[in-house]
Amino acid sequence: MRKEEAEAKLQCGDLGPIEDHLEAIATERRLPAYAIGMCLLRMEEAAPVLRALLARAADGEALSQDECTLLFRGVYILGGARDTEACQALLRLLRRPEAELEHLLGDAITQDMSRIVAGVFDGNEGALFDVLVDRSVDQFVREQLLDAATFLTWKGIITRDRMREFLQKFYEERLADDEDEAWVGWLKSIALLGLREMAPMVHRSFDEGRAPDWVIGRKDFDDMLAHAEQRPDDATRFEEFRIGYIEDVVAALEWSDQPAPSEESDSLDKDIFDLDARWTPTEPVRNPWRHVGRNDPCPCGSGKKAKKCCLANNA
Repeated sequence: MRKEEAEAKLQCGDLGPIEDHLEAIATERRLPAYAIGMCLLRMEEAAPVLRALLARAADGEALSQDECTLLFRGVYILGGARDTEACQALLRLLRRPEAELEHLLGDAITQDMSRIVAGVFDGNEGALFDVLVDRSVDQFVREQLLDAATFLTWKGIITRDRMREFLQKFYEERLADDEDEAWVGWLKSIALLGLREMAPMVHRSFDEGRAPDWVIGRKDFDDMLAHAEQRPDDATRFEEFRIGYIEDVVAALEWSDQPAPSEESDSLDKDIFDLDARWTPTEPVRNPWRHVGRNDPCPCGSGKKAKKCCLANNA
């Protein structure tokens, strides 16, 4: 049930305490759409609880299984509600060690974190860029934060001059290791914002082996840049990378909503690349491709390089 459907239920008058809806979000294995909708409608009640949990996680406190599930779904709710008071706690959480983030958020990091951060952004550019220049932060988190900063720049919330200055600094100070995912976010930003004057820098980054060209190649970059120049107001180029705002929280979470495989089902092996089939609320979904490059062994165990096996089959 979407927020609109939950809103219609308001006419009935029997809303129940917000604690019941938060408990449903924390404990139900299947996605509790009605409870999510009620929390979105009653953010003045739900947000303080979600923010407090987020702050505890950001401080490194151990969370119970139910609290992990509430956090996982709760960051989507806060992002969808554009709750700017959650911004600084979320940025602190994203500086936690990679293994900790994997446990708490799983593939929410690579799936939607840019949209969540864009939604809660409170206008504090300095805090956002401080995380972006921190080389100890997980490379996938930095890519997502760059995506968020790119979208916020396109929206005019971050100035183009400030973003251009940062992108220049990123290259000149070599703020990521070669083939780090942060370089992907960096070159995407230049392309999506139509920063033609910085294109030679991107081409040099390919020559120097900084940007992993198996993710976005030279031609891809040039095509993206041309699109941005020709149609600067066209948002579809951002949507292709899941960059923007979360407009529908339940729809955004649907990728995580699948029952556990039954005992009668076939072997889970056939679903190794089907992230939805592997998710349970107490163990956020993890992507078997997350650290796999085109020339690495394929995770399916065939012994072939990924680009010659399942990556090619799923292209």
